[in-house]
Amino acid sequence: MKILLIYPNGNALNNHSGAGVRAYSIIENLIKHNMDVYVLHSLDSKGHENLKLKKNLNVYYHRKLSYKGKSLHYLSDLNPFYIFKIIKIKKNIKPDIIHLEFPWGFFIIKFFTNKRTKIIYDSLGVEKEFIKVSIKNPNFPKILAPIGKIFCLLYEKMVCKLADVIINVSNVDRTYYIDNYNVKREKTYLIQIPSSLKIKDKEMINKFKYISRKKLKLPMDKTIVIFHGGSSHPPNQEAFKLIKNYIAPHINNPKIIFVLAGTNLKRFRKNNIVSLGFVEDLKVLLFSADFAIIPIISGSGMRVKCSDYIEASLPFVATKKAVEGIDFLEDKKNCLIYDKVNIDFINGINYLSRNKELRQKLRSNLLKKPKTLDHRYNENKLIALYSKLFNNNS
Repeated sequence: MKILLIYPNGNALNNHSGAGVRAYSIIENLIKHNMDVYVLHSLDSKGHENLKLKKNLNVYYHRKLSYKGKSLHYLSDLNPFYIFKIIKIKKNIKPDIIHLEFPWGFFIIKFFTNKRTKIIYDSLGVEKEFIKVSIKNPNFPKILAPIGKIFCLLYEKMVCKLADVIINVSNVDRTYYIDNYNVKREKTYLIQIPSSLKIKDKEMINKFKYISRKKLKLPMDKTIVIFHGGSSHPPNQEAFKLIKNYIAPHINNPKIIFVLAGTNLKRFRKNNIVSLGFVEDLKVLLFSADFAIIPIISGSGMRVKCSDYIEASLPFVATKKAVEGIDFLEDKKNCLIYDKVNIDFINGINYLSRNKELRQKLRSNLLKKPKTLDHRYNENKLIALYSKLFNNNS
């Protein structure tokens, strides 16, 4: 079976972001099951790929369109470099299944693909929701801003109509597609995103707290509260700003330090905030913490950082938007959940910092994660889907 995975904007062979974790784990699983895997992703990825994974597959690159230094990946269907590579790949390998992360560039794929090749749209969230915050970003192309919302709505709606299969990462998104895009339920599959971490011995977390803090040069006598995420992702950008401008200034407890980490994040230490920039070993960051916060107020899909904290059984304070799509999480049982980032959210941080007994209770309950966040469960679901599509073609 020949599988082509297309990642139109970014790096499919690097798991340093939430979307990257998704693509990376899918590729790993396909290789593990002895499938012929081909990847098409951005030329910018060269030199930043996991070489161990890369040697087991065939990689193609395309040059992104840009305007005044800003990516125009939304217009991949008009990108001659992308179009040329799609034609070349179709001619050379004739894939059985094309797996597209994000919707952009779908119509060129559809135009140059015969009916025998099945196209999977792997949706990491409702693009109409992402665009609301994306257009506020200075890096968003101004020429697209006036039509951004309606363009995303119509584009994704057509992709959902024409794709052979849609994979959703949350039931919230799946229901949205069914209700608003008139997608048949049997065309959609729920396959969530487990953490990139695999922590077998949960007892090691407390044992390695001292070592982790020493590695990161963090104080031993403070309550460490963490937040991590790709700094270029608009919902994460909002969260980082909320921590710096609202949350941290409203915490008067001198024992609490907020530790931030993420790709392309600037390093600094100011007042009760320490920004570490990118941390290579995520486990070290998680093991150093007493608990985490997830002040996400926009976006869609499933937050992989939630999977990370659950995998590490790390208690966290979150908004309802942050835990959207992870159905088993209950307020005061698995974590503390608030409607907004407001004074109640601040009080939740203070309360959890004082209450070690509650933190231990949340840790214990997080250990009982459901199978939907289990690596093997999601791997088997994905491979079963591929096999079904391939056998229906044979």
